[in-house]
Amino acid sequence: MPFVSHQETQTHTEPDLALGIQPEPRPEPRERVPFFKALLALLLLILGLAGCSGTTPVAHTPAFSYAANNGSNNVSAFTVTPSSGALTAVSGSPYPAGASPTAIAADPAGKFVYVTNVGSNNISAYATDSASGALATVPGSPFSTGISPTSVTVDPSGRFVYAGFAGGISAYTIDTSTGALTPIAGSPFTGGAGIVTVDPSGRFLFSAGFNINKLSAFTINSQSGALTAVSGSPFTAGVGKNPLGLVVDPSGHFLYLGNTADGTISAFSIDQVNGTPTPLAGSPFATGSDPRSLCVDPKGSFLFAGTFGDGKVSGYTIGASGELTPISGSPFVVGTGILGVVVDASGKFLYVADNTPGSVRALNIGATGALTPVTGSPFTAGSGTEAVVVTAKIQ
Repeated sequence: MPFVSHQETQTHTEPDLALGIQPEPRPEPRERVPFFKALLALLLLILGLAGCSGTTPVAHTPAFSYAANNGSNNVSAFTVTPSSGALTAVSGSPYPAGASPTAIAADPAGKFVYVTNVGSNNISAYATDSASGALATVPGSPFSTGISPTSVTVDPSGRFVYAGFAGGISAYTIDTSTGALTPIAGSPFTGGAGIVTVDPSGRFLFSAGFNINKLSAFTINSQSGALTAVSGSPFTAGVGKNPLGLVVDPSGHFLYLGNTADGTISAFSIDQVNGTPTPLAGSPFATGSDPRSLCVDPKGSFLFAGTFGDGKVSGYTIGASGELTPISGSPFVVGTGILGVVVDASGKFLYVADNTPGSVRALNIGATGALTPVTGSPFTAGSGTEAVVVTAKIQ
């Protein structure tokens, strides 16, 4: 089963008891253990088992990649070769979308893919074939959004979808069987949202207003998915001009915002109780021209910024306090019209949507974060490729 998150569920079954075994000799009487000591021992055993349950690391390998093509109004699908990161077109690809698809996201299990169509004011929804990566249209698709939706994200639980548009945020529950979307009560929620993202805990949603130079923060109702603005939101402190790229690191402690008109990245710490973002010391950090997309690797070691204005990717190491330090050799020359960037769940490869002429570029991520092209890259997609997502399988 494909994954785009790192949450795992482990199960354990006890063996059946054998039949026909002769009873063991009756043991000699033992001293009775006081009740409170027995209870304490049981509690310590339970705590010990709980402490060990998450210690085994889980490895992921990339499975499929999907790209939204703004110019040709479709979605390209690829299988990923785990050893090399190379892409191969899925039979039947590309798949029709709405008018001018501009953003793409997948649910954590990799079962469903969602694409916002800025020209037709809706979301195209697809179910994925776990074996081939082929896409099938979800019943009821497309689903209406606010005017000109420019971003889409799925929460870590895989139950909610959020689409940002100029006037706010359209929110939906996901039918986990079919992938169909149902508007959440109160949607759309007010807040300028050129782009939206949910933190790894699923407690907070952040949105950036491209034309209003503000950063909004919301708490997410864990039952309904409804949004409530954080006290003081929207925030202006530390926000640059025309923010668009937006990402939260895997720890959920730091938020990064690409300011397209400034050529900078604003960095914030996230209050773990109420979600309030506070500018970090040293922020903003210089980057290339027009940073429209940001991503962080699964370990939280590196941040990458795709800069549309110069066709490069700027890479940084992330410090213990969230500060950014340029990787040696950065910025890396990648393509022509760099838009979406994403790191696969294994942390080995960076995938880049290159708008001109329309392709997905794949790069190896070295131990220091340095980038080198994958053999065979770029891989042809549709016209005007704007966004890319990668699903993964448990190794």
